[in-house]
Amino acid sequence: MQTIITTSGMSGEYSYLMIDILIDAYIFSHLPFNCNKFCLCRMDMMSAHDFFSSTPVQIALGNHDLDTVHQVIDGSLEIGLAYESRFRMAQIQPPVRELASLNLFRRNGQPNDFLPYEFGNAYYSFTFGPSKHFVLSSYSSFREGSLQYEWLLSELQSVDRSATPWLIVMLHCPLYTTFQTHHKEMFTTEAQAILEPLFVEYTVNFVVAGHIHAYMRTHPMAFSRRDPRGPVHIIQGNGGRQANDLYYSDAAEEWVDVRDHSMYGYGTLELFNNTHAMWKWVKTGFNAEGEGGIHDQRFDADLNLHDEIWITNQLYVEEMGVNENVELDF
Repeated sequence: MQTIITTSGMSGEYSYLMIDILIDAYIFSHLPFNCNKFCLCRMDMMSAHDFFSSTPVQIALGNHDLDTVHQVIDGSLEIGLAYESRFRMAQIQPPVRELASLNLFRRNGQPNDFLPYEFGNAYYSFTFGPSKHFVLSSYSSFREGSLQYEWLLSELQSVDRSATPWLIVMLHCPLYTTFQTHHKEMFTTEAQAILEPLFVEYTVNFVVAGHIHAYMRTHPMAFSRRDPRGPVHIIQGNGGRQANDLYYSDAAEEWVDVRDHSMYGYGTLELFNNTHAMWKWVKTGFNAEGEGGIHDQRFDADLNLHDEIWITNQLYVEEMGVNENVELDF
């Protein structure tokens, strides 16, 4: 499933901007998990809902967009064909997609190494009001010296923070997770090792991911510790299909602020000015009996759980002397 961000609501001289985060949201109706039904219907929803024809969307490559059950050619796969054909993002240059050896995938169709897919809709950037967005591909190589790494480094180095004080990274696989699923996946562990130093050095504000069917928001953090200058990591993976991933541990990690694996929802990020933003998690429902999915179980919904928080731009934290534990209000 893809990671989706929509942009709307800018007014004045970017004094107010709203960004809606809908992660893993292609199956808006909470279908019992059936792989064949899921794979057949996910792309057709683009033509069946007016939402997509009237609202700008920016998307990140997800594992199911690789189309690993289709286009097998002499032991290789033509990956991302529908994903690249159906969408037109802010491309750096036309896509470069080579046939991917079946050896790059596990038997369940999930990739076990980086794939030969560069540019196109795989990774790109765009500016919206006071925010600069970097949409990355978890499945294209981002190791040092790779095309994606060198492009991202160049982009980060060229950012004018006086024009775009907010930096937002979006990618499918999270760098940090409090859940069991994909906990030690290479696309997560290598992103921590390779991408996180860049995000910290260039004071990225938010790292938004999906992939895991649950919700999590961290404190500002860097290198597995709370750090008021580090990014806030968000997993907004409960937009559809299911929201019941198991916790890795009964006790949340010290860098986790809010986590949930019982309710569906989406997120909104409101940028009010150069220094203050508000993140909201909007709940839309909760897991029902028999919805199935990977874990095929239901957790009781904590209907009193809410997540609405002011975020101070980490770029100005030291200058302003802000304590990260203090919630700001106007």
